[in-house]
Amino acid sequence: MNDVLSTWLPQQRYLAHPLFELTIEIRKRCAAAGVTAPARSTVSRRWAAYRKEEALLHAALPAAAIPPGSLVARYPMDIVQVDHTLADVIVVDELYRRPIGRPWLSLAVDVATRCVVGVYVGMDRPNAATVALLLTRVVLPKVNWLASLEVSADWPMHGIPKVLHLDNAAEFKSRALRSGCSQYGVELMYRPAGRPYFGGHIERLNRTLMERVHSLPGSTGSSPKGRKARPPEREASLTIREFEKWLVLEVAQRYHHNAHRGLRGATPYSMWATLGGETPPKLLPDTASEALRFLIQFLPMTHRTVQADGLTLFYIRYWHPIFTAWRATKQKVITRFHPEDLSKIFVSVDGKRYLEATFADLRRDRVSLWEQRSALRHLRAQGQEYVSEAMLFMAIDEQRRIVARARTQSLGASRRRNVLKDPVPRNARQENSQVRQGESASVRPTEASVDYSKPAIAYDVEQW
Repeated sequence: MNDVLSTWLPQQRYLAHPLFELTIEIRKRCAAAGVTAPARSTVSRRWAAYRKEEALLHAALPAAAIPPGSLVARYPMDIVQVDHTLADVIVVDELYRRPIGRPWLSLAVDVATRCVVGVYVGMDRPNAATVALLLTRVVLPKVNWLASLEVSADWPMHGIPKVLHLDNAAEFKSRALRSGCSQYGVELMYRPAGRPYFGGHIERLNRTLMERVHSLPGSTGSSPKGRKARPPEREASLTIREFEKWLVLEVAQRYHHNAHRGLRGATPYSMWATLGGETPPKLLPDTASEALRFLIQFLPMTHRTVQADGLTLFYIRYWHPIFTAWRATKQKVITRFHPEDLSKIFVSVDGKRYLEATFADLRRDRVSLWEQRSALRHLRAQGQEYVSEAMLFMAIDEQRRIVARARTQSLGASRRRNVLKDPVPRNARQENSQVRQGESASVRPTEASVDYSKPAIAYDVEQW
C-alpha cells in the first residue's frame, strides 16, 4: 500500500473517484503478488492520513501558490476548463435593432490563476468550429482581436494549455479536437457525466458573468418566472458585437482586477503575473503562418478522394494544381473546412502540411455552411433528387435576393411611417425657419396671439 501511495497515486493527478480507484489498484497489485488485499476501510484510513501529510507539506509553501479545489494546477495553463452557456440576454440585429435571440457564450478559464484565457460569442449552437475559434483566442495573443473590436484593454493571458478539462458534449469529442490536441501535446480530460461540480471553476465563472449580464437591457434573468410580465424583447438594445465588446471590458477591466476568494484575496491578474513569472506558459510563435496553422489543426475534418475534375465537398468543386499528381496516385486526402467560409478548404496528405484549395469556378461568391445547407433543404423540398453545384449556387443567390428585397421593403416602409408622422417636407421646414429668422422682433407674434387652429403659412404637402 505504501508503494501505491508514494509512487502510483501522485502520478494520477486527475482521478474522478480517488478512493475507489485507489482501492481497485491496491487489490489488483495484491492479487498479482498473491497476498490478501486490505479492507476498503483500511485503505480509506491510510488515504486520509496520506492527504493529511500532503496538507501539512502544502502549509509550508506560499499560500497563493496553492490553488484550492480538487484539480491541482500550480502554474498558468496547467489546466484550462472550457464550457458553453446560453447568455441571459437577448441581442438585436445591427440593421433594424430587432431581437434575434440569446447568444451562446464560450469561455476558457485557467484553473491556477482563475484568469479568463479565451472568449467566443456566437448565435449558432456550439460546434467543432466554435471550439477551434475559442482555442485560437486561448493560444494566440489577443491584440489583433481586441483591435478588431475597437477595444483598448490589457489582456496578456495566452498560451498552449497542458490539459483541457471538458464536459462530455459532442463538440469536445470531435476528431478535429483530438487530432489538433495531439499535434500540440494538449491532454484532454473529461468530467464524469452528470456531475457538473467537477467543473466548478468554469461554472462559478459563468454564474459571476451572468450576474453582471442581468444588469444589461434585454436581460432574461436566471429564471423564466416573471418573464411574461417583463418581456426582455422590449428592452433589448445591444447587438452581438456590442455585447462582445461589453463582455471584453467586463473581463479584462473588472473581473481580472477584483479580489478572488478562491485565490485568498489575490486578483487573477496578479496571480498570472506572479506564477507566470516563475513558470511561463508554452507559447506559439507569434507569426501569421503559425496562427493559421494552429487554426487549421482544429477545424472540422473529413476524408476525400481527388477525382479527375478536382475535389468535391458539400456539392461544391475545389481545385489546386497539385490535384493532378494526387489523382494519378489515387491519393486519399484529409480535408478541413471553416463553416463560416467555404470559399476555400485546407487539404493534406499526411495531416501535417496543408495547402489551400479554392473554388474551381472562381466566379463564385463566398458562402457559409449554413447557407449551403439552407439552399440544399430548399432544393430537396422542391423535389430535386439530383443537386449540382450550379443549382446550389442559384438557390443561394435567390435566397440572398429575397433577403435583400425584404430589407429594402422594410426600410422603405419605415421611411413612409416616418413621413406620415411628420408630413411637412424638410425643405418646407427650412423655408419656414428662414422666414421666421427674417422677421423682426417687433413684429414677431407672441405665443398668446397665435391662433393654433389655423396654420401660419400654407405648405404644399405631398399626398400619399
